Amino acid sequence: MASQAVGMIGLGSLGGAMARRLVSLGWAVHGYDTDSARLSAAVAAGVKAAASPAAVGSACDRVILSLPDSDAVEAVCLGESGLIHAARAQLLVLDTTSGYPMQTRAVASALAGQGVRMLDAAITAPAGGASAAQLGQLTFIVGAADADLTDARPLLDALGEHVFHVGPLGAGQIVKLVNNTCAAIAAIATLEGLLVAARHGLDLWQNLEVMRVGTGHTAFARHPAMLQARDRPGAHIGLMTKDLAYMSRLAREARVPLAVGDAAGHLFQMAARELGPQAGIMQIADVMERWSDARLSFNPAAATDARRGSLASGDCVVGLIGLGNIGAAVADVLLQDGLEVWGYDVDSAALAGAAARGLQAAGSPREVAQKAQVIILALPQSKVVGAVLFGTDGVAQADNPGLLIVDTTSGYPDDTRQFGRRLAARGMRLIDAAITGERGGANAIPERNLTFIVGGEAADVAESRRALDHFSSHLFHLGPLGAGQVAKMVNNMVCAVVGVGLIEGLLVAAKLGVDHQKAAQALDHGTGASFWTHNRAMLSPQPMKGGFYVGLMTKDLRQMSQISHDSGVPNVLGELTYHLYQLFCRDLGYFGGIAQKIEVLQRWAGVTLDGRSLDLEPLE
Repeated sequence: MASQAVGMIGLGSLGGAMARRLVSLGWAVHGYDTDSARLSAAVAAGVKAAASPAAVGSACDRVILSLPDSDAVEAVCLGESGLIHAARAQLLVLDTTSGYPMQTRAVASALAGQGVRMLDAAITAPAGGASAAQLGQLTFIVGAADADLTDARPLLDALGEHVFHVGPLGAGQIVKLVNNTCAAIAAIATLEGLLVAARHGLDLWQNLEVMRVGTGHTAFARHPAMLQARDRPGAHIGLMTKDLAYMSRLAREARVPLAVGDAAGHLFQMAARELGPQAGIMQIADVMERWSDARLSFNPAAATDARRGSLASGDCVVGLIGLGNIGAAVADVLLQDGLEVWGYDVDSAALAGAAARGLQAAGSPREVAQKAQVIILALPQSKVVGAVLFGTDGVAQADNPGLLIVDTTSGYPDDTRQFGRRLAARGMRLIDAAITGERGGANAIPERNLTFIVGGEAADVAESRRALDHFSSHLFHLGPLGAGQVAKMVNNMVCAVVGVGLIEGLLVAAKLGVDHQKAAQALDHGTGASFWTHNRAMLSPQPMKGGFYVGLMTKDLRQMSQISHDSGVPNVLGELTYHLYQLFCRDLGYFGGIAQKIEVLQRWAGVTLDGRSLDLEPLE
């Protein structure tokens, strides 16, 4: 049981919850707020009322600030009755405000002249700030001297389960601004994508589940309640707009481009004008629904992606058309499991390599279709799929009524639906089964850890599992034919948008001396979490080559651009990122690795992620 006195200045939703938590743990809490109703509520919970910030500081060794912005912090610390006038040596101020770091440092410098110490301990909590504070589950992102953090640690440990020390005073607020910018970007991109999905009749809850286990995962996929509880108390859109403006200011002063981050800031500004600053952050969804004339509905359902418990060898004859990275890896797993596999590829070397490992080589797509019960297409785009299905010696030329074709291409759904109708006239069936997964397609297949996003008739989807379950861990049925491809485009668009936004933010932080890996680790426990923060090996000043190609992502973003236009859904961040990816592709080439976009963004910023300045013409 703690016996020390602690001050709490700012007793709103989050500050009040922290005060109540500390009282419940036995701390003597002295509180102050300009709002008398908040102060009275805190007193009723056991907080001792103080008449001014100076009075709080005089009664305590440590004071926590939970205030709306840096101007409020400056007034509380340096004003006429501020903490600077407290008669207590070595007072330690813990500023949890999402403030402007340069202003925080100026306030700290003034306080230091009177022997008052300061650190910043910015807060993030994806599941909800006030509720997490009451449970002691906050995440703190701290900028502090080592000795000051040691002194503050008992308080931080009482209120949170994660404490990330990311650098000196101000560094915590820099990373918090990056976090909130990433969260804003992820919120908008996710909503843009889900509104397109809603237009196409997809199960949006399943769509979020796809993103959670795939490359499109963000804090919103991890905690879908964030999208449902739009008017959650304490999380105001005005505060988010303020943080985005702070981040924009940081980027301007650092001369680092913030294209996606600034676009998100302007969208939140417009939403705040419509809703008012006290609206919940996620009420931006209300505005985006009006812009799109579409509605989001989330209906949690029982999991529908369980794998079969056992797979009998030789349970079906599988055809594979396309033996690149994905197709070759699939063939190897199926052959390992004892299945008969027929394959075809226009690349004779790829076909010969697979045949040397046991695949039955066919001379055409038609021959594969004649031999197989289930065909898997692993092709780059819809145009190629059309040629394989309906060209000379194509699949549709085979005499095999009832043949099931599984198209894993990230294709265009309208083309896929047309293909389905033409195949049905030949007595054949088609489903789309787009691929995602955090490990990456070819890497995940030997581990049998691929995720399929499927559209088609339920009976056909069930039958496809005779082949697909051999190398997948999840299979989500999103709706009718084409639904899997829509969901895949949503997933990839969110992945691309969030990835660019994160690198922009980390480059601002790097320019200001913050370690990018420490920052990304902190973000992964906050509302700025994403596929990229969870796979931090991809965040390197010398980005990894290979893997998913920049050209393929550009193609997927182009398709998402088209489908969003066709659906009548504004896709502002998605469109902006599509155009940026065209530039990445021009710079790196089609086969540049997706992480190599970091090379381009670093050149634009004039700084590397590890903080090294590049020898470039300085920006005005």
